[in-house]
Amino acid sequence: MNLSIVQFTNSPIGRAVYRPIQKLVHYFRRLAHPDVPLDHAILDVSYGQRRFSVEVRRWNISDRMAVDQCFPQAQYEMPVGAHSAHLESLYRKLVASGKKPLIVDCGANIGASVLWFSARYPEAHIVAVEPSPDNFALLHKNCRDLDADLRQAGIGCVDGNAWLSDPNGSSMAYRTNQRNEGIEIQMLAMQTLMASKSSPEYAPFLLKVDIEGAEKSLFASGPEVFDQFPVIIVEPHDWMFPGQQTSVEFFRFHAQAGREFAMMHENVISFAHSAEFLGN
Repeated sequence: MNLSIVQFTNSPIGRAVYRPIQKLVHYFRRLAHPDVPLDHAILDVSYGQRRFSVEVRRWNISDRMAVDQCFPQAQYEMPVGAHSAHLESLYRKLVASGKKPLIVDCGANIGASVLWFSARYPEAHIVAVEPSPDNFALLHKNCRDLDADLRQAGIGCVDGNAWLSDPNGSSMAYRTNQRNEGIEIQMLAMQTLMASKSSPEYAPFLLKVDIEGAEKSLFASGPEVFDQFPVIIVEPHDWMFPGQQTSVEFFRFHAQAGREFAMMHENVISFAHSAEFLGN
């Protein structure tokens, strides 16, 4: 069921059309997916030879948008050209060395991005961080069979506690705060997360950050932990918080580290320089 059908079904006319056949529809849904609640749905998606069935909340447009952005739109695919070729080469070298490329997904939502990364980089180990209990429940269902470490927590510059709110009523826009607004959650420092993956088995490869404005405090925690990643993908949220400079710490890190810049959809991509990339 695509977004336009969901929007129609949510309309007064759509509800009137749907109501007479609702019981029959529910019957066939139970036959097809007996373990899936009636208010959830299954979306079938693919990347290359990998096929996934993603469980989403049936009337939640944000869930479907997340899946659509990650798969049909492929928002985390690298731009074509030298940067893409270099990243692919680096990935292959890490795999050939016997190490698992480490991908850290901050703001993993219901797991669509984790599934996409697992298909695009099948030898990688993924750490998926998501603070929202309802999103995390779906993240766990959708990604439980992957080589992934799923963490229900917020990501920040220090360990501790914070609060989580959803002021727009969208499961894609949860925000952490220190104002005791919403539900209390655990906060995980990026340094703590990386220390838990310090085994020689792993090699930092890709960091994805989509945390609804909290990137401001995250990137204020010092450059060392971020310097480990050859590529960092960030969705800026200055548009959401005008005047608060939520992206300034990320761009300060990016510029001071002498990294290169690319854009893909609504994401900024920060590439680390290397002698190989520069042709030296």
